[in-house]
Amino acid sequence: MTVVEEGVDVSRYNGVIRWPQVYQAGKRFAIVRLGSSTQTGPYVDPYFAQNVQQAHEAGLRVGAYYFSYATSEQEVIDELNVFLPALQGLKLEYPVYVDAESSQLAAQGREKATQLVRFAMDILDQQGWYPGYYSYTDYLNRYIDYNQLTDYPLWVADYRGYVGHPGSYGVWQYSSVGQVSGIDTNVDLNYSYTDYLPLIRQAGKNGYGQPEPCREEEYYRLWQSAQAKLDAIGQILDQ
Repeated sequence: MTVVEEGVDVSRYNGVIRWPQVYQAGKRFAIVRLGSSTQTGPYVDPYFAQNVQQAHEAGLRVGAYYFSYATSEQEVIDELNVFLPALQGLKLEYPVYVDAESSQLAAQGREKATQLVRFAMDILDQQGWYPGYYSYTDYLNRYIDYNQLTDYPLWVADYRGYVGHPGSYGVWQYSSVGQVSGIDTNVDLNYSYTDYLPLIRQAGKNGYGQPEPCREEEYYRLWQSAQAKLDAIGQILDQ
């Protein structure tokens, strides 16, 4: 695989970033944390808007991710009801990733965990975003049926100097202890093997199109349709 460009992923824990220096250090893309959750519920990363704007101004391509703790369809919706408004008005050149690595998700079992990740990505897609998902090799092997998610791009983490994941992926997070000029903390380092912008433009996603708004009822309709298909397959297999 050929590396298209090198980049970083960042959150509030990286503090104030001097993005022109990051660009001068040879980094050409940044995946910025959109948000996460606490015991009181999901929240938007306080550095998200600032990092997206300043990374763009410095010349980097930008994507986003959010750490998901959802263990049900309703919790997926609750998270996205917080995160989606923070994306409005933005143009992004990399996917919006669902970070799937929580112990809470793993505890749901492989089938349900996979369904929840797909449910979140399906909603992002319907809302006009170009979705993908993030996880690390061991988690993918144990808790996610990645063969059921091949229509969405994977951003995989593996710090062993190679990717042990047997499936396809578009971005490899190869270190969590990188040192980059302009960032005063250790930072995650990534190789991208995909030029996502032409794909995003072609799909009319990530601010390059005008999606129709989707109500909460539509979220459930999407899930019910997917569940009906799974039930039908199960009935065929039982015959």
